[in-house]
Amino acid sequence: MTDCNVTNRTIFYDDNLDILRGINSACIDLIYLDPPFNKNKTFTAPIGSSAEGAEFSDIFRQEDIKSEWLVTIREDQPELYHYLNGIRGVGNSYNFAYLAYMAIRLLECHRVLQKTGSIYLHCDPTMSHYLKALMDCIFAEDNFRNEIIWSYQRWTGATRHFQRMHDVILFYAGGKETTFHQLKEPYSAKSQHKGPRKTIVVDGTMEQTYTGDTTREKAMRDVWEISYLNSQSKERTGYPTQKPLALLHRIIQASTNEEDLVLDPFCGCATTCVAAEHFGRQWIGIDVSIKAYELVNKRLTQEAADPSDLFKYQNEIHLRTDPPKRTDLAIDYREKKFVYVIAHPSYPGEYKVGIAKNWKSHLNAYQTSDPDRQYTIQFKLETPHFRETERHIHETFSNKHEWVQGDLSSIIAEIEKYEGEQK
Repeated sequence: MTDCNVTNRTIFYDDNLDILRGINSACIDLIYLDPPFNKNKTFTAPIGSSAEGAEFSDIFRQEDIKSEWLVTIREDQPELYHYLNGIRGVGNSYNFAYLAYMAIRLLECHRVLQKTGSIYLHCDPTMSHYLKALMDCIFAEDNFRNEIIWSYQRWTGATRHFQRMHDVILFYAGGKETTFHQLKEPYSAKSQHKGPRKTIVVDGTMEQTYTGDTTREKAMRDVWEISYLNSQSKERTGYPTQKPLALLHRIIQASTNEEDLVLDPFCGCATTCVAAEHFGRQWIGIDVSIKAYELVNKRLTQEAADPSDLFKYQNEIHLRTDPPKRTDLAIDYREKKFVYVIAHPSYPGEYKVGIAKNWKSHLNAYQTSDPDRQYTIQFKLETPHFRETERHIHETFSNKHEWVQGDLSSIIAEIEKYEGEQK
């Protein structure tokens, strides 16, 4: 665990990837994110609503994906990279673009999350099946806890299918010892307000009755019946994808302690921030619209029951448009990765020279494609000059489909020589 380098009650108005990259590692206790669902349309708040002016695009195209995202994923998460490549030919063409957009951000979420923390990814059946595999790659299958179904009702029609009335929330733990408080729910509607059974005898027949006024409860299920916010709801801001406070209350109660730090990288109308404030948690929100900052101020002020509380949050909610600067790294810090050389007996004189944060993962990725598992690591060097070194080797030696051709000892010697020159 490290100290967070962001002040409590901060809203960032910027692309969340830049902000996430500036947050210290392992300092967040809970991440809830409600990103675009890949609906292929633009959402706009209605004129006259509190959220008027808020708009976001739920459209993803191949040209929107930055090449450096894929380079980073290939170097740091080879299994994830292979998964994304496999998606290119599956379903709609924009699925790959959406998942690449999400993957690079979820990798940063994984970095900033504490081992005792939790992440809840809100989605719907549009992409939930793809996102589950993505989360398994990044947060590990063993850390999957629940697929939570948020069930609700709306007055809509459907002629060729059942009404689509649920969202999906994927719950993953940061590690084995994650914070979790088991919530309770009534056994059934009939069991509410009924106490323990008492056996009595009526005309020689044994009967059981309830006494007292106690609700019989059980551990909460993973299907949550929580009302959808209709147009008449007092909570309603007009933000097109607003979620009910009751939903966030439940998540925060289950997976945080008082004073824990909650992060919402797609905070929209700031429901997560408001809910965190209700339970005495610290919070950080990020959104591409300044409306998130305006709405969190407005919503918390409107809730003030006592006139003396009207100015409680004045100067307490902070707006930032610049990414934070990490304080958990040395001033002259440069990330280090391995430059590796992999060989296979079927390709004499050819060597894969690449970059990896974890070279074992890359070797394993090659091994899974070979029934005989004959790929071997011939050399590895951890260096802050990893990208320059790899480029130098590929420029110095002949290439064939990203494999370098030449004498192994010469390739290794050139890597070591180049590293020495950089120092």
